[in-house]
Amino acid sequence: MSNFFRPWVETQPAEPDRARVMLPLNDNNQDDCDMVNSSKIKTPRKAKGYFELKHSQRAERKRKYQRAFQEASNIIHSDVSSIKVQFNFNNGQILSFFPRKVSSHENTALENEGAKNSKDLSVIRQVIAVKDKYRISDEALHELHMIGAVIPSKTVINTEKNRLNTTLEIMSHPSADCSSRKLEHILEFVLQHQKFQKYIDNDTVNLRFSCDGAKIAKNISSVRGVFKILAPRQSLPDRIEDLSMCPEDEFTLFFYIGDENRCSIEEFASATFKDMEQIQSNGIVIDGRKISVKWIMTCDWKALALLRGINGAQCEYFCMWCHCSKKQICDFSIPSWSIQRSKEEQKTLVDSGKKTFGYKDKDLCPFIPYSDMPIDDLHLRIRISLKLFNQLVTWSIDQKSEENLKRELKRVGVSFRMWEEKGDDKLNTKVRKWSQPTGDDLRKIIKDVQIHNILDNQKDRHYVSIESLSVNQLKDELNNRHLSKKGKKPDLVARLKDAIGNNTKLKRNAGSRLQVSYDYSEDEEQDLDVEALQDIWSQFHDLMESLRALPGTENYKDADTFAKEAKEWATEFRKQTFDEDVIPYIHAMVYHVPQFLQKFKYLHDIGVAQVERKNFDHRQAYFGSTNRNGSKRKKHVSKQILERENRMLWSSLYGTVRVKRKYVKSTAEGE
Repeated sequence: MSNFFRPWVETQPAEPDRARVMLPLNDNNQDDCDMVNSSKIKTPRKAKGYFELKHSQRAERKRKYQRAFQEASNIIHSDVSSIKVQFNFNNGQILSFFPRKVSSHENTALENEGAKNSKDLSVIRQVIAVKDKYRISDEALHELHMIGAVIPSKTVINTEKNRLNTTLEIMSHPSADCSSRKLEHILEFVLQHQKFQKYIDNDTVNLRFSCDGAKIAKNISSVRGVFKILAPRQSLPDRIEDLSMCPEDEFTLFFYIGDENRCSIEEFASATFKDMEQIQSNGIVIDGRKISVKWIMTCDWKALALLRGINGAQCEYFCMWCHCSKKQICDFSIPSWSIQRSKEEQKTLVDSGKKTFGYKDKDLCPFIPYSDMPIDDLHLRIRISLKLFNQLVTWSIDQKSEENLKRELKRVGVSFRMWEEKGDDKLNTKVRKWSQPTGDDLRKIIKDVQIHNILDNQKDRHYVSIESLSVNQLKDELNNRHLSKKGKKPDLVARLKDAIGNNTKLKRNAGSRLQVSYDYSEDEEQDLDVEALQDIWSQFHDLMESLRALPGTENYKDADTFAKEAKEWATEFRKQTFDEDVIPYIHAMVYHVPQFLQKFKYLHDIGVAQVERKNFDHRQAYFGSTNRNGSKRKKHVSKQILERENRMLWSSLYGTVRVKRKYVKSTAEGE
């Protein structure tokens, strides 16, 4: 091949010239043969195909092609006015350019040809985007195509799907249904786009990491680790619509089918955590610009405990940020609890074997300080709202006003039901149970339910029916009276009734599991104050709504205001209800939410509300967008889900999603 054509073709480097070796025709000369075999030639590495490259690498290769053909065209005679170069790839894509200046009619012809190909390809990509978004099967699209609908064929759709699957590299675990993507690749692809350029502030970008598990089916669970790019905290937008608040902006780093436990996360996500730490230490270069990365982590309480290697919320040292114990959880007279946990303290205590303050394992994310781990406002709201709602249901059962409860919940548009099951004593004892509302329903309940339509002011707030006690609670009460704890539940109930006379209800004692001691001397004489309970609900709703409000808006509360009102609310909550109902999230709301409000200004976009929507999307994709048998290639479900995310990411950034027309109400004739 002449040098004229050499730049036009991707060739392997030429082998160097070697001196000819003359060997005697002697079979016994084994040493000479060994000498020749030792000088083996190393085979050059095969170059990647154009569409196997990352987005930035494709642009660089295209420039190399253009430079090579421009140099080659220089030796062509000047009477040739224009030269057109066209690459036809195996996947049907066409790359065209002119190494030499073209005439106007040639340029127009090329543009028309490119426009036609581009239009056809755009239709295919739009069909793929709709197919992924609404989880439409290949068979459904094929049937529509066969009956004459203007839909590309299944073959061309699958060809383009396979190409879009390679938008970002996906790594699969060798022995488990687990797949992951490199953080560096996602950032390189995303931060080059104009949509995310505004989030780079002083060459620094804030990333929020979250890990969450969810049920896909009765016996199938999944866990994913995702991150999102946060708006700069010092220049938050004026409208919540301008923030990144959709599940498509939650980029999945790893996804596996399995349980959410410490061993699985450590096995499947350790490589991702190393990449996160390395990117934070070294930064990342985007288009020649070095970008620093700062990590923030937010998860629900269970995931935080697993990642940080700390005991759960039920243990003595329950708090993820300070050293507060269960003995101090109800004491809201303490002025403040600072963020006391640190990676140095944890490493020292774990290495020494002294598992105090709740530390039990090493931290999987030591590169993220505890001070950069704000509380998730979604789970904060749900857990406390559930506590308020379950109190209401319990009081309605005590007052035999269940029908009033059902009627009021129906009025506000919330589905609710109650039923009876066998208790934990394996006898015929009936236990009352009820359905738990969703997060949206809880928000509606706390805001709209009128408690006076359900409850009356009564003096039985601190009394419970003996029959409603569990076996452990009955044994505690008998033990406090120095009575025998042996026997089944009916025996325990009868023995306790004999001990307290003809009374059918039991006072909540300070030494019992039912009640921690009160600090209010007049508490025993207080009624169930329905109006005070309604105020507690309303004030809690206002506090939670303030976390959703942007700084500068009407409902927003700064850190000092929130801290003051939260402490007043918790004090009143304890006075009107029970000490055992003070859960860890209430402690976190009173003492730690103000600290993170002071630092980050706004917490709602850092929370995991969109991660929960991502969980739902993955569950739907599992049933509607994957071949759970792996098809002929035996491809893992986790890889199929991440390939779908690759396609959806490409579509969202490069505009193949249809923009909906603005609705204009038509006026009737004669008006």
